[in-house]
Amino acid sequence: MADGAEYGHIAVGVDGSPLSRAALLWAAREAELRKCTLDVVYGWQVSTEPRPPGDWAGVAPPLEAYQEQAEQRLRDIVAEVLPAGVNCELNVHAVHKPAGRALLTFCPVADLIVIGSKPHGRLAAWLLGSVSDDTLKNASCTVVVVRPRAEGSGSDPDRHVRAPTGRPGFPGG
Repeated sequence: MADGAEYGHIAVGVDGSPLSRAALLWAAREAELRKCTLDVVYGWQVSTEPRPPGDWAGVAPPLEAYQEQAEQRLRDIVAEVLPAGVNCELNVHAVHKPAGRALLTFCPVADLIVIGSKPHGRLAAWLLGSVSDDTLKNASCTVVVVRPRAEGSGSDPDRHVRAPTGRPGFPGG
């Protein structure tokens, strides 16, 4: 930036869904352009996380086992979506909180939060809640919502964002 100010971090919520992967790709590109740190965040809870493998002798696995499993899942997603890595600092955070709350913990250091969101009807949003709604209502920094392309837009409906071309690790590179 011209005045010497640096950008804060970019935090992106990732749960493995196609839209969260698109949000990760968008956030990675933006972090490279801004030359700032990218924090990849996955909020998890014991009630929704698969039971970690291992012999737990009939008792519940320790939280550390769930934490390690969540971190590894997130690292695997990052490696899959960004196989060539990124040209910025990247940190992976599996946070033992609901997804929206996990993302909001990054507001003090983030200039930007990026999330993927598929619109739901009112009943589904009321029953399931909405990470994007929670984040939009409570974030103290800018929030970017990556949405699927509108039907009938003439483009591939499974392609949510366009990656930069001509660079290794990105389509066309």
